[in-house]
Amino acid sequence: MAMTGKNATSSGYVPIILVCLMLLIVGGCATPAPPTAPAPPPSKVEVSKPAKEYRSDDYVVLTAASGDSYNSLARSYLGDEKLAYLISDFNQNMPVVTGERIVIPLKSENPGGLYADGYLTIPVLCYHRFYHKKSPDKITVSEETFNRQMAYLKSNGYTPLTLQQFSEFIDSRRRPPQKSLLITIDDGLKSVKTIAYPILKKYGFPAVLFVNTDTIQTKQNPPTLTWDDLREMRDSGIIEIESHAASHKDLTKYSDEQLQQEIADSRQKIKSILGITTDYLAYPYGLFNRSVIDSLRQHGYRAAFTVIRGGNPSFAHPYAINRSMVYNSDRIEDFAKMLDTYRREEQ
Repeated sequence: MAMTGKNATSSGYVPIILVCLMLLIVGGCATPAPPTAPAPPPSKVEVSKPAKEYRSDDYVVLTAASGDSYNSLARSYLGDEKLAYLISDFNQNMPVVTGERIVIPLKSENPGGLYADGYLTIPVLCYHRFYHKKSPDKITVSEETFNRQMAYLKSNGYTPLTLQQFSEFIDSRRRPPQKSLLITIDDGLKSVKTIAYPILKKYGFPAVLFVNTDTIQTKQNPPTLTWDDLREMRDSGIIEIESHAASHKDLTKYSDEQLQQEIADSRQKIKSILGITTDYLAYPYGLFNRSVIDSLRQHGYRAAFTVIRGGNPSFAHPYAINRSMVYNSDRIEDFAKMLDTYRREEQ
């Protein structure tokens, strides 16, 4: 019999209620979902510290440590603190500051000193005699004048070079400091030791002494140096001993045989007495020709000096090095005119 009205509606709710109850029971028995784990904190990013030193074949880049200076860096990386100027120049001559980067060139930059507007030159000064007071002799420089000249070099930032440093520039192997020069003295008179040598020591300036071996330790006026004098000055590190030939005669007037003997005797005598191999010669009177140059090469001389005024660029002829003779003028302005260390090219 069919159900009517209210009864039909009530009976329709029963299945729905039963389904809801079953869902609640099943849901209550189900395993709850595990809680979501919190995200781990971000790991700390390690920032690498800058390396203290980077090195290539040509450069070292480093961070300056406390106590570093251009001198100490040149001593450590270039083997000679006298090369500090190479590092200083490359770093625009800025002071060394702890914690800041320094670039050290391991090879000489621009060894020939050639620039767009000109080139470096090295003046070579040529002295002969010294006296304790002013002399009427043109080539005799007084003690006071020589001291003033060396003081001028010191106070104006000039760097007197050794022969090795000069040779490195002439051979285009290493550029010297901007204001460099070479001090030379000819003949080998006693006044070199009694007057010039103490002043050079006072300022710490090296110089080259070209000696005539036939006149060393002989009685003459003015008096000459002894071999012991030469040894003492050589051992000080201030004076280098080189050749001015055996006698003080014009080498261009000799026969080939006489020329060979003159050059060989001087070199052999210095070697036997002082143990020094001479590599440089100053021409007596500054005179030379092709035969003289050929003879010097044959006997192993690396370069030779004239008395022709002017500075020397890196491309100077090694057997025709210019030198400016220093006379007995009291005017420091006359001395300063010989100190041109840069030749500008005309545009």
